[in-house]
Amino acid sequence: MNRDVLFCVFTTQKQALPIFYTKHNLSDSEASQVALKSTMPLSMMTSSELDNTEAILPFPGLAKKRIGFIYLFQINQQDPANPHCVAALIYLVSHEQQAFLYSKVPFLKHTADDISLKIKQQYTFEKGSTFPKELQQTLDAWEVTDTDTTTQVQIIEKRVTYSERTEGGNLDFLFSQIKKNEDKILGAIYRGNPVLVTGESQVMIDLIVHSVDLLLPQVILRKISYTEDVLDPKQADIIGLAKNLVKRYPQELLIDSNKKQVKNGQTCNYSKEILKQVKKEPNRAENILTLAYTQILEVANLLIDVFTYPEEEREKMIVDVRDKHDEALIEVAVDLSAKRNPLIRELLFQQVSSRFMDWIDGF
Repeated sequence: MNRDVLFCVFTTQKQALPIFYTKHNLSDSEASQVALKSTMPLSMMTSSELDNTEAILPFPGLAKKRIGFIYLFQINQQDPANPHCVAALIYLVSHEQQAFLYSKVPFLKHTADDISLKIKQQYTFEKGSTFPKELQQTLDAWEVTDTDTTTQVQIIEKRVTYSERTEGGNLDFLFSQIKKNEDKILGAIYRGNPVLVTGESQVMIDLIVHSVDLLLPQVILRKISYTEDVLDPKQADIIGLAKNLVKRYPQELLIDSNKKQVKNGQTCNYSKEILKQVKKEPNRAENILTLAYTQILEVANLLIDVFTYPEEEREKMIVDVRDKHDEALIEVAVDLSAKRNPLIRELLFQQVSSRFMDWIDGF
């Protein structure tokens, strides 16, 4: 198996204890290391932020580089002075699967919600106590696969069915329809923001939805080809939307297939550079787009990792990131890091302005 699952408890004595963990690719000492590193950003958060909060953290120090989805919640403990403590469910995969992990965050969170509820009901932390066998089996069976993109997942009381990746999409078609602000579309996808598509023709909407999907070839995005229901935009990455629903989404990036224009959204200099390359070398489009997103994830992981180290080590790491990567790339990675990682969101926004170089100037 390429994944491991951990359940950890963080005590008021600042101990990080792995209570249960699978051992497919993980040693005992590495489990302790993962638990400890996952606790380091907790001091940045308020108690309300430490319940039902998810994040993604890299673990490059393990024998095999890993990256993990972390879900924080509070459980009861046998301590009258402190009746609650923070716990975490951690889903670890190999570093090479980082794009897959980022694409599965909604599914991971959905399952973690269910598992955490079972743990709260069946387990109270006490040092040396036994973790129930039923819960061990539940954690051991937790696995996310590509098939979860078509599983009906309940989010915000609505069930939606996600579309498969099809042959219907075409980048040349997308560029012929959208001649201005295409960088905002790719930028939204890079940052993990939803892309809405509307118009009079469902056929045209469907074609654009599946064409936008090709901008991230190594990730199977959550797509809703067409809906006439009001959905939370967080339920999918790309949503085909009935025209009469547009007014319900005044802030989201919107592609209007009738007017052939992009509304809202944020300009993305890195996306501009990538799309220029794609149009110049259309035969290499998939390779160019794959490499571009891989680089974003690598820098995002570096930025996340910075805040898990003592403050005195951060400056060197930040300078290394600046020296090795383009400013436009770093800017997108900062946005993605902040969006996906509430554990460090406040630090990113405090220390990183809209441009990464401003942060560097502070040292």
